[in-house]
Amino acid sequence: MQGDDHYYENQRGKGFVEKTAANFPKTPWGAMCAQFFDFNQDGLLDLFVTDMHSDMTKGQTMEALGFRLEMEKTKSEKFCAIQWTEEYLQGSSNNIFGNAFYQNLGHGKFEEVSDLLGVETYWPWGASVGDLNADGYEDIFVTAGMGYPFRYGNNSVLLNEGGKRFFDSEFLLGVEPRKDRRTEKFWFALECDGADKQHPECAGQSGKVTLMGALSSRSSAIFDLDDDGDLDIVTNELNDRPQILISDLTQRKPIHFLKIKLIGTKSNRDGLGATVKVRAGDRVLTQYYNGKSGYLSQSSLPLYFGLGDATKVDAIEVRWPSGKRQVVVKDLPINRLMRITESDN
Repeated sequence: MQGDDHYYENQRGKGFVEKTAANFPKTPWGAMCAQFFDFNQDGLLDLFVTDMHSDMTKGQTMEALGFRLEMEKTKSEKFCAIQWTEEYLQGSSNNIFGNAFYQNLGHGKFEEVSDLLGVETYWPWGASVGDLNADGYEDIFVTAGMGYPFRYGNNSVLLNEGGKRFFDSEFLLGVEPRKDRRTEKFWFALECDGADKQHPECAGQSGKVTLMGALSSRSSAIFDLDDDGDLDIVTNELNDRPQILISDLTQRKPIHFLKIKLIGTKSNRDGLGATVKVRAGDRVLTQYYNGKSGYLSQSSLPLYFGLGDATKVDAIEVRWPSGKRQVVVKDLPINRLMRITESDN
C-alpha cells in the first residue's frame, strides 16, 4: 500500500513491458483500487485510482480534528511531509498523495486531472463504477473509513456531471447518513481490574470498559438487485453486516436503459475482455467488459447502459477478445436485458 504504482503493457500476449514512467509519471503513494471506464464518452478508457494510506498521518487521524474540508477534499502532501521522511516515502517526487484520475488523451497518453474533476475523498478503499442516474455517464461509489480507534468516515457517491466533473452526492441520495444514523458499534470490552489493566484504554479506568468502533465500508458492488431497471449498491463492511442500498430512481421518473450480456464462442464464455459500444442518436457509450471487478468485490456481469433521453438504440458494436468485430443493428430493445452471442462469421 506504499510506494510507486506500476503499469505493464501487454505485448500481444507474449509478455509484459513496464511503461509506468512514459504513461503515468506520478502515481498515488498508497493506492488501494483501480477502475477503468470512459467517463466523458470520448470512446477512450480513463483510469481512477484510490489512495487510502496517504490519509493516515497523525495530523489527519486525530479524533479531535473532526471533519475538515481541508482533509476530506484536498490532497495530503503537507500532512505527509510533516510526519514522514523522504526515505520512508521512497522518493515522493514520483507520487500523488491522494486519489488520481488519469484522463486518456489517446495514443497511450494520460493526463492526471483528479483535482479538476473533484474526485478526492478521505480514507478511500474500494471504488465501484456504474450509471446510478441512468443519464449515460458512469458514476463512482467510493467506500471509506478505518474503524477502531478512528472516527467515522463517509462513503462517497461521485455523480458524473456530463463528463465534465464529479459532484459529491452521498447526502443528497441518502447513502449518508447511514440508516438510523449509525456511525459506530460495539468493538470489544476490557477488564481493567484484571487481565487488561495494562491496556492503554484502561488508563484511569476501573471495572469493565466497553470500546466502540466506527463503522467502515471496505468495498461495494453495483448492480440491479431488484431488477427494476436502476442500479443498487451493496457494501462489504468491516466487522459489520453489509449495507443494501436500493435505488428508487425508477419510482421517481421514467428512465431508459439497456443491459447487455455477452456469450462468447471463440472467446471465453462470458466475453470478458470485450469492448462494447452502444450508439443511441448522436451519443456513443463505451464500456469495457471486465466483470466490474474492484477491491474485494465484483459487480454483476451484465453491462448496464443508461441511455439518458434516448428512446431507442441504433447499433451495438462488440469487439470480442478473439479479435472479432460484431455489429448488431436489428431488434435492439431498451429497458431490458439483451443477450449477444459471438458470431461465427
